Amino acid sequence: MMLNFTAPKQLSLRPYQMDAVEALRDGIRAGQKRQILVAATGAGKTVIASHLLNEADRKGSYALFMVDRVALVDQTSQTLDDYGINHGIVQGINERWAPNENVQVCSVQTLTRRCLPRSPSLIIYDEAHCQYKDTLAYIEANPQAVAIGLTATPFTPGMGMFWNRAVNVTTTAQLVKDGFLIEPKIFVAKSPEDAELGLNNFGEFTDNSAGAAGIRIVGDVVKEWVKKTAEFFGGPAKTIVFSPTVEHGRELCAAFSAAGFNFQQISYLDRNEDERKEKIREFRREDSLIHGLVSCGVLTKGFDVPDVRVGISCKPYRKSLSSHLQEIGRVMRTAPGKDIALWLDHSGNIERFALDQYDVWENGCGDLSHAEKRDATPRKRDQQTHEKVVCPECGGVLRGNACLACGWEKPARSGIIAVEGELKAFDIAGSALVARSGLRAACLAEPKSVWNAALCYCLEHSRDQSKARKWAYGVWRGVYPDAKLPTGWFDAAAMEPKADAYALVEREINRFRKNNSRRAA
Repeated sequence: MMLNFTAPKQLSLRPYQMDAVEALRDGIRAGQKRQILVAATGAGKTVIASHLLNEADRKGSYALFMVDRVALVDQTSQTLDDYGINHGIVQGINERWAPNENVQVCSVQTLTRRCLPRSPSLIIYDEAHCQYKDTLAYIEANPQAVAIGLTATPFTPGMGMFWNRAVNVTTTAQLVKDGFLIEPKIFVAKSPEDAELGLNNFGEFTDNSAGAAGIRIVGDVVKEWVKKTAEFFGGPAKTIVFSPTVEHGRELCAAFSAAGFNFQQISYLDRNEDERKEKIREFRREDSLIHGLVSCGVLTKGFDVPDVRVGISCKPYRKSLSSHLQEIGRVMRTAPGKDIALWLDHSGNIERFALDQYDVWENGCGDLSHAEKRDATPRKRDQQTHEKVVCPECGGVLRGNACLACGWEKPARSGIIAVEGELKAFDIAGSALVARSGLRAACLAEPKSVWNAALCYCLEHSRDQSKARKWAYGVWRGVYPDAKLPTGWFDAAAMEPKADAYALVEREINRFRKNNSRRAA
């Protein structure tokens, strides 16, 4: 029985949502009873699902909406209440247990252990890319039902074998253009090096290695958050953080608390369900006392608090584009007064996935046979990918030749030089800049990294920025004596230096000072 006594909201679909419903019906008429509805974050998957459930209720059909998280049970139930759709809840010991209602919101964990009075005619499976064995078995055990899977990221291997086809709703780029989503300003901040991260049997980074490496930079996470929220919002802004381990999440909460901010962790290890619900309830309030939620394994998928303005990525992925897109989608919803969203990357995921991310945002996921391969390939993170996606001026993200954060553009050049009969892209930081004879450090192959390290060192050891840059130029020319500093480098913002380049700069400065001392003697 519905407990909401306020007047229900009108359930009306946007034109592209109506087109998606018609496409699903066309598939059903063609005998395709298992279809994936692919819709980007903010496209309104739950609204479309609510429409389908309302139609089932109106016809007297038995319909199930299946989710895999308790938080999503509550969230979906609230949405159905808002639209005035009567329903029961199949989840643990729940006061909304009403199995004779035509519509049921089901925790998949409870559903497999609970008997219902009727066989379903419609099964809607939220976050269908998860491909839980018990859920798929339940769908197979009810072949009379039409099954519709909802996802923004149908990248899981094997989806094309279980589902008949994908119906693509619209693209993220179009949703941004139409004002239904906000594209975040993305900044690449300090993160652990990939060499610090171990791999599991599936070729992904292990959470324990990511947590241990991430704990060493929690101070940088807090410092960057304080700096960016002050710059864009004038102070703290509602934030969600994605953490690899519970221990790492505790360290983050403690570091934010020491800086005077209230960050609360929720994780898959929470034993007090009421306490977790209360944290989420408080976080949803417009004037919440909680500045940020630190999530460990529980808020990646489907969790929606539209007025979240900042996302912090601390959980690195090597292959899972879907997890990255699901996380960044949490900050892209619109809300009254929200015109800017930020994404602060402390995981290296932007450098690994930015090119794929923008391809999906612009062009959609494609058919299932193509989409299900996107989570299978490890992405590299190196100096080449860094220069392709990271703005040298502000640390923001480049799309093509322009920075989406500060507007900086790469200088125009032909981009092509002839080398031994081949056409190769011109690399301004490559072999054209030759180091001093006798130097052997591997970082010399990355002159821009050496310049950045020199700039960082000199800025740290000088009170005058102008003099520090001239000093850094002198150090750099000592390493590359016959080279000119490329255009734009001198005034570029300093980024976190690489350890080997910074060590080289320290050795060069000590060598210079030692030689001067000998001359003076």
